[in-house]
Amino acid sequence: RNSCAMENDSKKIDFTCFICNNAKFYFFTRKQSYDLYKCQQCGLIFVYPLPENLAEIYAKDYFLGAMHGFGYVDYEKDKKAMSATFEMYLDKIEKLMPARGRLLDVGAATGAFLEASARRGWRASGIEISDYAATKARQKNLNVQTGTLESMHLKKKLFDMITMWDVLEHLPNPESTLKLVNSLLKRDGFIALNTPNSGSFFAKLMGRHWHLIVPPEHLFYFNIDNLTKLLRKTGFEVCLVTCLGKKFTLQYILKTLAAWHKFFLWQWLAGKVQNKTLGQIALSVNLHDNLFLIAKKYDSRVF
Repeated sequence: RNSCAMENDSKKIDFTCFICNNAKFYFFTRKQSYDLYKCQQCGLIFVYPLPENLAEIYAKDYFLGAMHGFGYVDYEKDKKAMSATFEMYLDKIEKLMPARGRLLDVGAATGAFLEASARRGWRASGIEISDYAATKARQKNLNVQTGTLESMHLKKKLFDMITMWDVLEHLPNPESTLKLVNSLLKRDGFIALNTPNSGSFFAKLMGRHWHLIVPPEHLFYFNIDNLTKLLRKTGFEVCLVTCLGKKFTLQYILKTLAAWHKFFLWQWLAGKVQNKTLGQIALSVNLHDNLFLIAKKYDSRVF
């Protein structure tokens, strides 16, 4: 890796962009004691240095409490609002793969998407870094293993579809993980994912105040162009890229606003609806700052 001087910053970082091989960056922002930089060539935004002990981030508090300013007040309740979104994801996927098949959900959490896919005839299993969340999934009789994709040592060319919902931005080495995904897919397999879009109008409008800039939870921020290049580099051809809205509970929206603006009214309202029936009302939100993408494996080399 090459060291390079930062514009507007006296520090040097030992990093080369894994998408465009550029070694020139500028300081983007600092948030929650983490520095973020932006690649001058492809626009990749990233946290540097990467935090250590990432698994500790996804302990019980991440899914139940969110006392550290990120995560969920109650993941199980917050994700119920996402059930219609997961059905929409599966509609898109099944247009390309109507026969269904063997599906692996990376970052399966407590198994909400696995339940939806199993109901529609997929042979679904999952991997989850949080033992708390994976245990919750197993209590529902779902096949979810605790660990990372790298730690599982799965059989090559086993899966027809690998899904990564709100996962790519959390990974410490997205390129390496996507190469591994490629090796686990069958010859005509697909990957489907969603991730924040740093190239969206809303993200550009908000700049460093964009609410999806939440280190140490989100480590990398992609746009359509550099994500397409990364997928091509790791053996995939993009078949579909679009923006699909999501549904969130009022509780989750107010918590996000409170963390985003630090405005006393949001914090007060978030406290009022927390774990209340009113807080579980599902609202549709589409700021067009989240990419939904499906790509097909075109390069059969095992990385």
